[in-house]
Amino acid sequence: MKELSKEELINLYETLPEDTLIKLGIFSKAKEVYEEKQKLEKLKKERIEKAIALVKEAQELLNIYSFELNVTSRGIRIKDKDGRDTNKIREQRALRQGSKTHNSEYRIPILQVLTDLGGRGKVKEILERVYEKMKDVLNSFDLEVLSSGFAVRWRSAAQWERNTMVNQGLLEKDSPRGIWEIAESGKNYLKEHSNE
Repeated sequence: MKELSKEELINLYETLPEDTLIKLGIFSKAKEVYEEKQKLEKLKKERIEKAIALVKEAQELLNIYSFELNVTSRGIRIKDKDGRDTNKIREQRALRQGSKTHNSEYRIPILQVLTDLGGRGKVKEILERVYEKMKDVLNSFDLEVLSSGFAVRWRSAAQWERNTMVNQGLLEKDSPRGIWEIAESGKNYLKEHSNE
């Protein structure tokens, strides 16, 4: 007998009696594939139900604040009470406000903080100290929460600058997760540019 596909095994399991499947020598394999399909279908249904519940909850919250939530296969869009896309409004506001502080502005403060901490430190502490050094430079746009809802714009920009610094060899690239560490070239860079 040729090797049967999963679909064929499931079809046979659903249509033929157990004793026939046993005689054909495919009962256990057909049963296994069928049960696997049932588990996947159940998991899919549970995930869809959870997603629907979350969307309903989000819609209820947005209704309170007069926003409309549109969920499509291309993503999630939030519109204000006048039907305007809030993402586009945010982009326009950014242009009006002169945009965010450039990522490179975080470079010297990051290097200074790392030096103050003895060359390495945890991300949270580093960013808290960077904020203290830059709070007079940051504008209202920098202090906004990103549309993802997970981070403040300036923190995200500082972390992007950290990635650039790693790529340029100013910070160590093999530091443990959650730790930033200054490289020798970072110390030299700071000495050369500390008056900026």
